[in-house]
Amino acid sequence: MEMRVAAGRWTPLLLLATLLLASNLVSGSHFRYGTMSWRPIDATDTEVGQTILADPILVRHTVAFEFKAAYRRDYEWGKFFREQYRPPNVAGGTQVWKDGGSCYTEDSCSVLGISNPSNYMLFPFIAQGFYVGWEIKLAVGRSYFELNVTGPNANDELSDTRRPCVSPFDTGDKPLCRGGVPSGTQYPTTQIDPTTNCVGSICAGSLVPYEITYPDFVSALTVPCEQVDDAEPDYCSPWSQTYGFFFGDSDTTGIPLSTDVVLEITEMNYEVTNVGNYLLGTASFYHTYQEAGVPKKKKDDFTPWTAYFTGGNRLTYSTDRLINNHQGRFRLELTVNLNYPGEVIGKQGYVPNNSPVMTALPVLPVPYTGRSEISANGVLATFQVSGFDPDIDPEAYKGNKLESNEAVYYFLGSQRKMGMLLANQVPDLKFPSRWFRAEYEEARRDCYLSSCIPVGGVADPFILVGTGANLIPAGVNLTVGQTFTPDPLNAAHNAFATFKYEGTCSECAGGNRTCTQLREEGPSGITIETPLNFTCELYEPWDNNVNLAHQPERLYLDRYSGVVQWETGINPRDVDNATYVTDFWNHRDPGDETKVTYAKRLAAKGTQPSPEQEPLQPGFYNVVFDVRSYSHDPDCHLKVYDAATLGSISPHTGKAFTLPAPGNGGLYTEAQCKAVDDENMIDIAYVSVPLDFLLFLYPPASWCSKSKCRNTQAGITTFRDEGFYGTQNDVNVLSTGSCTICGGGEWNLYDVSAAGLTDKQLNLTDYTVCLQDDDCKYDFDTVAITPAIEADICKRNTPPKWVDQASAGNDDGNTPTPRLADRPTWSTLRVVPSDPTSALASDPFIDGVPIENVYPGLALFLGQRSSEVRFNLTAVDEDDCVEMQILPIGLFMGYTMYTMTEDGLTKGTQACTYKDATKDRNCIYNMKLELIRRIGTTNQFYRTFIWKANDTLPQIQDPRPPNVIVCFIPFDNYQIGVRRCVNIILSKDQALFWVDARPKLRELFLSENERNDAFEEIVSKCGLSVTGPNLKHYENPCEYTPADLTTFYISPGQTLEFYMTAMQDSGNPPIGIYISEGGTMRANGTVGPPEGATFEYLEYDDKSGKTHLRDPAKRRFTWTPKEGQQCKYVLCFIGNNTRELEESIEFTSTFFWTRPFVPIPALLDERCYTIVVADQQLDMQAGSFVDAAAALPSLTSDCGMTFSMWFYPEGTTTMSLATFGYTKPGETDNIVYMLEWDPVTAVVFHDGITVQDLGQYYRLKFSTGQSYIIQTDAEFCVNEWHFLTFTIAPNGNFVLYLDGVETTHYSDDDRDFHVVAVETGSMPVVDGKVEIIGDILNNNPGYTGFLRIGSFDAVQTFNGMIGDVRIYSRVLTAEEIGAKQFVPLTATSEVGLEAYYKFNDGSQADNTLGNPQGNFNKYRAQPPASADPDCNLAGDTFCNNDVRDAPEGPFGSEMKAKGQSVTDLSGNNNHAIGCDDANCRKESTMYFVFGPSPITPPCPQETSPDVVHVDGGTPIAISGIGFARSQWLKCSFSMSDGSIKVIKAVHSDNSTIICANPGSPDLTVSALEVTNGGVNFFTNFQIPIYMMERVVSFPETGGKVTIKDACDMIGTNLFSMGAWVYPLSQSSSALEDVISLIGMTSNDQTGLLSVRYDGVRFVVHEKIGNTETALGESPDAPAHNMGEGSGWHYVMLSGNTDRLVLYMDGESTELTATSISLSTCDLELGTTTTGRKAFFGYVEEMSAFSGFLNACDSYQIMWGN
Repeated sequence: MEMRVAAGRWTPLLLLATLLLASNLVSGSHFRYGTMSWRPIDATDTEVGQTILADPILVRHTVAFEFKAAYRRDYEWGKFFREQYRPPNVAGGTQVWKDGGSCYTEDSCSVLGISNPSNYMLFPFIAQGFYVGWEIKLAVGRSYFELNVTGPNANDELSDTRRPCVSPFDTGDKPLCRGGVPSGTQYPTTQIDPTTNCVGSICAGSLVPYEITYPDFVSALTVPCEQVDDAEPDYCSPWSQTYGFFFGDSDTTGIPLSTDVVLEITEMNYEVTNVGNYLLGTASFYHTYQEAGVPKKKKDDFTPWTAYFTGGNRLTYSTDRLINNHQGRFRLELTVNLNYPGEVIGKQGYVPNNSPVMTALPVLPVPYTGRSEISANGVLATFQVSGFDPDIDPEAYKGNKLESNEAVYYFLGSQRKMGMLLANQVPDLKFPSRWFRAEYEEARRDCYLSSCIPVGGVADPFILVGTGANLIPAGVNLTVGQTFTPDPLNAAHNAFATFKYEGTCSECAGGNRTCTQLREEGPSGITIETPLNFTCELYEPWDNNVNLAHQPERLYLDRYSGVVQWETGINPRDVDNATYVTDFWNHRDPGDETKVTYAKRLAAKGTQPSPEQEPLQPGFYNVVFDVRSYSHDPDCHLKVYDAATLGSISPHTGKAFTLPAPGNGGLYTEAQCKAVDDENMIDIAYVSVPLDFLLFLYPPASWCSKSKCRNTQAGITTFRDEGFYGTQNDVNVLSTGSCTICGGGEWNLYDVSAAGLTDKQLNLTDYTVCLQDDDCKYDFDTVAITPAIEADICKRNTPPKWVDQASAGNDDGNTPTPRLADRPTWSTLRVVPSDPTSALASDPFIDGVPIENVYPGLALFLGQRSSEVRFNLTAVDEDDCVEMQILPIGLFMGYTMYTMTEDGLTKGTQACTYKDATKDRNCIYNMKLELIRRIGTTNQFYRTFIWKANDTLPQIQDPRPPNVIVCFIPFDNYQIGVRRCVNIILSKDQALFWVDARPKLRELFLSENERNDAFEEIVSKCGLSVTGPNLKHYENPCEYTPADLTTFYISPGQTLEFYMTAMQDSGNPPIGIYISEGGTMRANGTVGPPEGATFEYLEYDDKSGKTHLRDPAKRRFTWTPKEGQQCKYVLCFIGNNTRELEESIEFTSTFFWTRPFVPIPALLDERCYTIVVADQQLDMQAGSFVDAAAALPSLTSDCGMTFSMWFYPEGTTTMSLATFGYTKPGETDNIVYMLEWDPVTAVVFHDGITVQDLGQYYRLKFSTGQSYIIQTDAEFCVNEWHFLTFTIAPNGNFVLYLDGVETTHYSDDDRDFHVVAVETGSMPVVDGKVEIIGDILNNNPGYTGFLRIGSFDAVQTFNGMIGDVRIYSRVLTAEEIGAKQFVPLTATSEVGLEAYYKFNDGSQADNTLGNPQGNFNKYRAQPPASADPDCNLAGDTFCNNDVRDAPEGPFGSEMKAKGQSVTDLSGNNNHAIGCDDANCRKESTMYFVFGPSPITPPCPQETSPDVVHVDGGTPIAISGIGFARSQWLKCSFSMSDGSIKVIKAVHSDNSTIICANPGSPDLTVSALEVTNGGVNFFTNFQIPIYMMERVVSFPETGGKVTIKDACDMIGTNLFSMGAWVYPLSQSSSALEDVISLIGMTSNDQTGLLSVRYDGVRFVVHEKIGNTETALGESPDAPAHNMGEGSGWHYVMLSGNTDRLVLYMDGESTELTATSISLSTCDLELGTTTTGRKAFFGYVEEMSAFSGFLNACDSYQIMWGN
């Protein structure tokens, strides 16, 4: 980025040596921040007095206000404006108010003349927290006086200032009576409202009206006069002088009601810095709203009460660097509308409406951020303000809303809400300030006229001399500020228009001069005159955007999230000419905010601004937000709004109101009234509160590196620190240790002449500050100091970040993390753009900005009713030094919560009183944050959030709202991090229900006491059919969850759609819905829908105007399968009440709430569905056909033609297959070509005794209209699929193919028995060309063509099925025909394809069954009633009875084809049509049926057996779908050597075939594949076949294999015996006999030598007679069930006269030598002997030797050597 100095942005700061009245300076130097809110009261607010509490009407018209404000701490409190202070009250007494002479006459104030400076209060530091509880009175008054009536004067005139002026531009001063007229004579009003941009002396519609409430009112256009022009207010107190709190209503005499505000100090900041040195306080007070003494909830039907506080001026520019609105009037304004939504809609336990509540730092520091940078919330400098609405709808406790708290919307405050008036002092600094336009322009003209006097003394005034050639006529001269108005009676003026002369700086040729101004007298009688250096640029013409209150330049606010973007520039010195790092969006349209679309892209990524953006000035900026929430006022949409009478312009914004929708009789719609995000909606629709605070714009701060420098010397002083950062530690802030400040944080020079200075000189960065200790890690003699090294030494401050949980919902002590599923697409309030084509429909911040920063989403914390909520908020700052705060936004207090009945209804009484919750802080339901803590010595800090509960209450009576959002921000005293909002959901122990057709579910959720609006909305779409005895719910457009075990049939190219809808009556979102089994395994380990399918969350409208992903939750499954996906799929779905990241779902528990966490068993109702993707065929019987005539005109002799079709004949007589022809007008059908299936007479051998029938065979015949016949040999059968093709070339060559293109038969040795035939011939040729059907039709326009696929007429009928039909307008070669025979076509890659029919057009919608949700078929589940999850609510009439919601399964006549369209898939729209009863045999039938053909990819799914012997020959039954009765049906087996063996399959039915195991030379796992077409095996559907040798399986109940007389072969004195052993038992309770030698010793005793298994290892025992001895054991040999190793072990026992050794898996163990000697014995594997434990497992490869084998021998034998 090129760095160039901004040209002429600012001028040198004026050096004023003025002795100004202190009140003028101080009055504008102490306000920092303010906000107000209100809440209705109830009977627990005892402070209002028993008179009000005893009257329910008064209670409902009384509100409690809360006022928060921050002021300069060491301002001279008690000196001006009737302000007083006092310490906290002590027991037994009340402290006296003190002041320093702030009043003239009040008893409680000192007299000004005897004011004592020692009584001023500067609140000096005594001890931390010393002043907490002190009070400051901010009184009501004007200047030093009360608002009252004074006089009469000598002329018997009164001054009545009890009413604040309505218009900010009203001085309240009566005009001077002239010409001896009496007092009170009405003069025309002359004061102008400058916001109308009026030009001229009189402006229609721009005059400030004389209000009807003012004294001596006659007309709004006249004002009474006075005898002495005292320049003092007479009939109202002007905005420029008035202070105090005004409620907006009035007493019985019409006098506005007001109150002194007593501010209780809650925090004192002693940092003598720009952003410190303030006191923060709150005030609470009550008011009962009335009009003329009668309680009233609002001013009128369409006007709420407007309450406001005004309290002096803002900061100055010269001393405090407030860039905008310096010395402007401070005004906080809110609206009050007392509605009780519960009362209005008749629900038990009314809950009143509250205003929003705002919080902010008194001064928010903002670092310069250029277009090439990303800050916390996006591009440019960003920050986020936050508020919340504490309203809790009683219905929220029953789950009918996403959030218990309502949404708030953020707007930039209008000029009126910013106070409207500015001091307008520059450059004259007169007192009082030049508030008004007329005064300002007069003073400006005077200054111009007196300032430009050259040295020679010749006057050079600012005068425009008229010449007639310029803008004014000759003879007219204008001084600065004067206006020329043409005289209609003067002809010389005809060519001129009204013109106002403003002057130009160029006219002051002699340069700047001194403009001397006389200051007016102050209250003490002092007169001050001061020379002032005049620069005419500083005294520009009046501009409403400059001279009236205004927001900072280039500041944009997102009304939904509160995110502010501010284009500040890169630093105070340089222009920003970089390109935008990403798209820059403005979330309002400054050009036209009447639009409903509030977004506009100001600049695209990569664009460079033109002209270059100059930087904003550093320093303070005043910002006012207007924050709104829904008013719930029913009058808004129930009463007619007459704009002509009530007005169409907002008095607050000056913009046109949004008017009622046309055609609605003057009524607003309810949706309009709820559209609080519409800034121009009428005031009654919303409740508004202000937030007024300061931004401090500064160059980004930098700290010295801790690893490079010692940081012991103080560095640069910033706006809040003196040389060091990282040293603050108190109850709110913790630090990590100090770093020297080496840049930024302050701007020392405001003179543009500093353009040539360096960064170091301008305090941007100075890395040398870090080297003051001479302890840097760089050797500067040898290392060149590059910018990169400078940046490494002096590091720029970065904002703090949240430390997220490792996975969402996993409480590991870090901050709750937003889930991806809950990430909003547009804003944190999940507002969806109404125009899906707008740029907002896709996130504009994807590129270059982390989406979690721009719209961070909601973290979810799941708790339980009546149980405590606790989690940590952990933040980290990656800077070397840190001062960390973690601040809450919107913590709920117990006074906003309501006690509950045993039925879960609100009682209308608070859970805690306001005093308990806010003053005494002893309400357990208050949300709290513990003190900040540091994690060890790291830069990580945390605060613990706690929301306690009464665990003795039943869950249904927990008064805490079950679904709230609270927010938090991390702050390092220089930058704010991204806001984190946590959605806290308190669940009840309640089952999760699928929303389906069970009437009992309807009863549960639609009963009077348990009515659930969301459920009612869902079922309302379904009509009454869910309870009708003869109706089926799927006939209606319901979005029900299908019954468990439902089956869906769908064909490729059709779309399956169904909804999974789940809910809890408790309404505890978000509910998650997932595929639990059977889907496609994804890379992250989760189960997803099959390829090409989507499973997306949808939204419900909760009747409040916004939509939510909530309870109930709805997720739509949509799938359009492709070719190759024909198979049977089983998908299972579950719901749980947390939308987790799917890879971290814990399906066995519903939620956690205790610490440590204990899972609650989930009440799961897993829904499983079968989806069968299957081809369809056309089933024809007894004379039906499909006419494909639309394709015929394209078949001409130019290129010839090809016709192909698959058919499955079932009849035994001659049948037509396809007939081409035409009909002449008035004649019968003319056949051009006909294809027929023709039986051949049976062959009979007769020897005189025996008759032998060899069966009936068929042939394919082709004939023309001239009876030319070609036919195949009779070698084909019915009841199997055949493929026919014929081609006609332009030269007449004709080829007929049946079942392929080869001309020979396969031999038996090839194990393939299908027959093929190819016949050739020639067609009649005329003039060198054959005439093809298309030629005939094209040459004879009156002919009507037909192509009847199937039957021709009632005689030549077709019985069977038709599959793929392809029609080409060219001749396909034999190679092409062979290549395409078994392959579905891709139309876009086919040349000359004119029509392609697959007949996948059927669905239940074609019949009276009806399925409007899609072109798929649905079949009901038929589980036993006891096991059917759909029956888990009693009274389910859809559970195993006669009321069916779908057919039980596919059946032949469910999808009719007669009269139905058949889609042409070629893209040519040559669609065919099924005949109907009018043009085909009436008795005939024609249906679409599900079934495979040879081109269908079969889908094998299971085999029996799946383990076969390697020798081969085992029949394997293969089950699945899509097995066609095809001559080419085959199985493929992969071999271990890489070869493939293909075996012909036997067709049992469409779901079962049998193939023989081909055998394998060795053990292998073979991939079994199936094809219907002899080629093109479908690798998508492979099944493993295990080809293995056999083993002996020993059951747990006992089994034995005996080798008789083994001792005759091996003996017991020299032997070895071993085997592979696979134990399955883990039991060690008894030893299992594995291998034993058992027999008789030489002295006739029973003898036994046995290898046994004890569940862990092998042991060897010998037994002689009754004496049994253990000889030793092997190392551990775990069984397979223990999950270690394969489970197989090789065990060998080898012995001689001296040794006995046990080998196990090649490892030897020496045993005690056996003493047994058997004369005769048997060798046994396993046992069945009573008293001995049977071996449970497998034994393989048993061997025995008559010799002792060593370890090497054993190892070789183990591996088969």
